[in-house]
Amino acid sequence: MNKILSAIGVGVVALLALTACGTAAAETPASTAAAVEAGNLDALVAAAKKEGTLRIYGQIPEASMTALSNDFQKKYGITVEALRLGGNTLAQRFDTETQAHSPSADMIVVVDVQYLATAAKAGSVVAYSKSGVADLLDLPKEAVFSDYDAPSVQVLDTGFIYNTDKVRKSEIPTTWSALEDPSWKGRYCAVDPGTSVNVAHSFWSVGQKEGADALKKLGENIGRWYPNVIAMNEAVAVGECQLGLFSAKFFVAGMQGNGAKVEFATAPSSVPPLVSAAVAAKAEHPNAARLFMEYLLSKEGNAVLNNPDTGSIGPWDMARLPAGFSAPTPDDFQRVHEATPDVIKALGL
Repeated sequence: MNKILSAIGVGVVALLALTACGTAAAETPASTAAAVEAGNLDALVAAAKKEGTLRIYGQIPEASMTALSNDFQKKYGITVEALRLGGNTLAQRFDTETQAHSPSADMIVVVDVQYLATAAKAGSVVAYSKSGVADLLDLPKEAVFSDYDAPSVQVLDTGFIYNTDKVRKSEIPTTWSALEDPSWKGRYCAVDPGTSVNVAHSFWSVGQKEGADALKKLGENIGRWYPNVIAMNEAVAVGECQLGLFSAKFFVAGMQGNGAKVEFATAPSSVPPLVSAAVAAKAEHPNAARLFMEYLLSKEGNAVLNNPDTGSIGPWDMARLPAGFSAPTPDDFQRVHEATPDVIKALGL
């Protein structure tokens, strides 16, 4: 049975597992380097079915994880336990469990490609070129972020989310300075940049274009801060906040499908999040993880997740990215990392 688990419920299980360190239950298989012939999908399917189950940590919306998990289980008969963790929670949890040799995710789907590169160097995940999945697919060259040895699962069009009962389309700001107007004070909200590298990157980008004083003025007018984009989106939907900064068109489309009175609008500038995935280096179910990753990146599986018409671009549709798009470089991420404390200070947090 497919299971989408809450962070609280799984947290209890994780706590029990961590307190059992030193026991047999805390021991984890050595490596994902499973003895399956490279490029042999039939052999991988057989090995994955023998394992029978899979555990995933992801940062994509719960509805998307459910749809992918259900479709994968229907196709292969393999049970999927998926847990959505927002902000920096996924990386913190996965790192803690891995270092404690406690059972953790077999694979992770993250909105932080830089984290995957760092985790691969640390030996906690397997780089894409070494996972065996690359041998099963012929992804377009531009769909593999070579600086990080990680595949593109999803690139998101980001901007504003707004409550259509509270904000008129004509009110949507077309410049960042427009949000400095007193009429906006307390009406818009954002995700704490200390909890998300992508949000930090977006605010940093605004500061680079508009100056540090612009960040100060934005921060003074922000009414509420949230720990992750899902919490912010939900707040906008119920009217707790009228307009949210740096959400994704893809998220908004999903909420609209559930009847939420929200809409997406292009922001004056944004940094598209890069969603990627990796198999855990010490996965308990390595073949099931590799098979799910192959499915996730395939045209069939990725179509369950992505729709270019809703600003969600998959590896097979990279040509539909905005003109001039380029993935942030490791140097970009390093600059953002170094500047984040100054960004947080400028915003008044």
